[in-house]
Amino acid sequence: MAWRDMLSLCSFPNLRNMFQGRMREVDLGAYTIKSHGASLAKNHKHDWLILLLLAAIEITLYSIQPFRRYVGKDMMADLKYPMKSDTVPAWAVPLYAVLLPIGVFILFYVRRRDVYDLHHSILGLLFAVLIAGVLTDAIKDAVGRPRPDFFWRCFPDGRDDYDALGNVICHGKESVVKEGYKSFPSGHTSWSFAGLGFLSFYLSGKIKAFDRKGHIAKLCILFLPLLIASLVGVSRVDDYWHHWQDVFAGGLLGFVVAGFCYLQFFPPPYSTDGWAPYAYFQVIEDSNAQRPNNHTNMNVPNVEAAAAQDGQNSSSYRPSSAEKDYNSSLEVMESGSWNKTRENKMPEILLGGHTVRSHGTTVLRRHVHDWLILVLLAVIDVVLNVIEPFHRFVGENMMEDLTYPLKDNTVPFWAVPILGVVLPLAIILAYYFIRRDVYDLHHAILGLLFSTFLTLVITDAIKDAVGRPRPNFFWRCFPDGKGVYDPITKNVMCTGVKAVIKEGHKSFPSGHTSCSFAGLGFLALYLSGKIQAFDSRGHVAKLCIVFLPLLVAALVGISRVDDYWHHWQDVFAGGLIGLIIASFCYLQFFPPPYHIDGWGPHAYFQVLAERNGTQASPITTNHLTIQPSQTGSPYYDSPGGNETTSITNNDDTNSILNSMENGRRRY
Repeated sequence: MAWRDMLSLCSFPNLRNMFQGRMREVDLGAYTIKSHGASLAKNHKHDWLILLLLAAIEITLYSIQPFRRYVGKDMMADLKYPMKSDTVPAWAVPLYAVLLPIGVFILFYVRRRDVYDLHHSILGLLFAVLIAGVLTDAIKDAVGRPRPDFFWRCFPDGRDDYDALGNVICHGKESVVKEGYKSFPSGHTSWSFAGLGFLSFYLSGKIKAFDRKGHIAKLCILFLPLLIASLVGVSRVDDYWHHWQDVFAGGLLGFVVAGFCYLQFFPPPYSTDGWAPYAYFQVIEDSNAQRPNNHTNMNVPNVEAAAAQDGQNSSSYRPSSAEKDYNSSLEVMESGSWNKTRENKMPEILLGGHTVRSHGTTVLRRHVHDWLILVLLAVIDVVLNVIEPFHRFVGENMMEDLTYPLKDNTVPFWAVPILGVVLPLAIILAYYFIRRDVYDLHHAILGLLFSTFLTLVITDAIKDAVGRPRPNFFWRCFPDGKGVYDPITKNVMCTGVKAVIKEGHKSFPSGHTSCSFAGLGFLALYLSGKIQAFDSRGHVAKLCIVFLPLLVAALVGISRVDDYWHHWQDVFAGGLIGLIIASFCYLQFFPPPYHIDGWGPHAYFQVLAERNGTQASPITTNHLTIQPSQTGSPYYDSPGGNETTSITNNDDTNSILNSMENGRRRY
């Protein structure tokens, strides 16, 4: 099972079980540091020299004086946050952004013995970090934006001084004042997203996260490095070293650079070859070109395809052992041994035969690890709701946007799971009773629940870390309307109910909105596939069905602003988080809604291909296309109804496929 291999990351001796789809061990073991390391480094010597040049530029940029922007007295409202130490110190950034990913790369090398993977991943990571660092510090020096704690850097004794033009005359320590002009963008955040973003790309390729097998819990491994990088960015706002715009820009810069650097060496994570660098396949191709009679070359599928056209199904055809090894490795790249995979295949393809009673247990057994991870996510979310959020500094002069009245929720908390989970579940169940397809039922429910709980965990983690006050914070903090502030720091000294104050520090992002878009966004994608909203036939009214769940989610978000429980930025961020997570989770199980096969889950078409003895050709998108000539199922059910059509020979296949989707026409 694929998840047994993936979870074995935690068990070092079993790490190699993840790579059932790799080339024979004799090939991989031939490319080690000892045998090819020197020649590989020599081929990339110019890259390493440029890397050293980038390091020298980074040191120079860090040393020079930044631009000192004009700061007048009337600009100090957002620059008087208290000066405090770093939650994540500067020396820790290279540890988790560089050394941690390199440690993961080395672990893979120890098991794979592939020097190309090791060299290219390390070189790509270092380039990502240093390019992001150079860009960040160059912009820092050029912009010279003051940090949120600039006032105390400039005037450590609290006595401000200004020249004739109204600009500050700082009398603080020079090095501290210099650092105070380096707010935009956040260096901690850009470095974190460059290093951990590269690691996320790397892991997604190694565990085949987008292999269309529906092991959605793999997304947790992808999102974990990104969540850590996000929390580092949040800590920079909590420490009052950066404004939120600095963190957003730094994260975007680092992640984009990481994506470019990763794709220089590796195929996209959703590619069938995403588990290894380009160089590895190039070496295999060059090696096979020098040995034209070698049966292990990369064109074995083409040889078999040609043989199939000439009657390879006859008893006279005997594929070589090398061909068998190659094909079996492709079939079970993430799912254990060949024999075990064969045992788990479904015996029939009739849609009405794939019911909860007949195949439900088998499907659940295949995804048991996904369900366990789902339970773990639920527990984590409960913990995140219990713990105390960060209490952000709220000064007396910051109350202007926090004095909105305290009122009840238009959409109460208990209604959110009904809208975001129960309603989509009801529609999914209704569709099951029409189609009787347990694959569609199971994958839709699992995808919906993962979409919801992943969104909740990310949302609540950010809520607790950010601690942004709600628009009605004043009345939560001072229910009697009498503000009390610290005489020195001017921070609030709340007199309200502790539970109400705690909830007042959970504004960003909106949980109602993120949960609504996670559930109803998943439903919109699900419905768009089922009704074939993008079939190019011009039935534009179908878009009303697609947009209706999104409109409901948007109205839920608007109600949070109307109730003064959230700022508009909270709602926007929550909706974006929910919709992105919903899309990732949906595409783990279903083709994109605009695809010709978007009406069914990946698993159905994979079973169809296996039933008819065909193998899907490698593709670069997250879906599986079944060609009409490849289907020869004795029974095939039309999505438009419950009737089944009998197929007596392959000549009738095209007409049956044309009726699969309730009237699909040939063009």
